[in-house]
Amino acid sequence: MKQARFLAQKERKRPTQASLRRSVSASYYALFHLLVDEATRLMLSGPARSHLRDRLARAFQHSTMKQVAVEFTKKSIPRKLTYCFNQQPVQQELIDVASSFLELQEARHDADYNRARRFTRREALDFADMTKQAFEDWKQVRGSLQADTFLTGLLAYKHMQG
Repeated sequence: MKQARFLAQKERKRPTQASLRRSVSASYYALFHLLVDEATRLMLSGPARSHLRDRLARAFQHSTMKQVAVEFTKKSIPRKLTYCFNQQPVQQELIDVASSFLELQEARHDADYNRARRFTRREALDFADMTKQAFEDWKQVRGSLQADTFLTGLLAYKHMQG
């Protein structure tokens, strides 16, 4: 997150598109790595498992993570993701994390691949703020059954039964 802000403010007067694009990308990857780290720690806890967590982290796919985030922003989430929620609605903070992930991922795609897209400093800073808020929202749901289900889905959604 700090890197995203630094890059957005690197040039005082006229920020370069390179700096702004890297800032937007850094905002997305901060949230991406938070979620991957949380998921791997959920699945393989303890310091003796750090090498396994590093290997497992490589198995996360952006497309699967996007699919799960989309599902968590819907009114009707597939049973394979909610079978243990006991009819409880999805926590708003978790919906907000999923929504932020989707918006940041789309912005990162534009920053990395859409040369016609121009970013402003304000947009880059807004994405950094969005990431910061997603981190705060995550703190509110971290450790809940819904959050653990979300994290598990980020890796195994395609193979979960429901």
